[in-house]
Amino acid sequence: MKKIKNKLNSKRHILSTISFLLSPSRGFTLLEILIAVMILAVGILTVSQMTILGLRTNRVIRDRSKAREILAEGMEVLKILDAEDPLLIANKDTLTLDDTTGAYRADTTNIVGRTVTHVGYNVYWNIVDDHPNAGLKTIRMFVFRQDKRLIHADYVRWR
Repeated sequence: MKKIKNKLNSKRHILSTISFLLSPSRGFTLLEILIAVMILAVGILTVSQMTILGLRTNRVIRDRSKAREILAEGMEVLKILDAEDPLLIANKDTLTLDDTTGAYRADTTNIVGRTVTHVGYNVYWNIVDDHPNAGLKTIRMFVFRQDKRLIHADYVRWR
């Protein structure tokens, strides 16, 4: 008899526990709510940071892609010019191909500037004679945006 009472009591206890857990009147504790809010906040911050990083990366890729297009246009213009054209005369003030202080600049006074017109981008090029070998002329073109070099390329041609 005692065993049967114990079994009934244990079944009642299990049923009462289940009914308590399933009852709609049971609410969340303050600690559970705080933990849930913290997890949600961390998730939202992570997603927002990833969005900002994605926007920055998109801007960098767009700038470099545009710079590549500008560089290709500028190089095509320089390639069709005669070797003795004033825009292809080596500047004696230029120390190296990377020096932009004495470099030519694409503007409205020359064919490169009239062909390559993109607001916010600056195009420069240097020319060095007899580089890498005698009888050759090396042209290095740079594309800048907001005083930051985005891309450069070299073109070597006969003098």
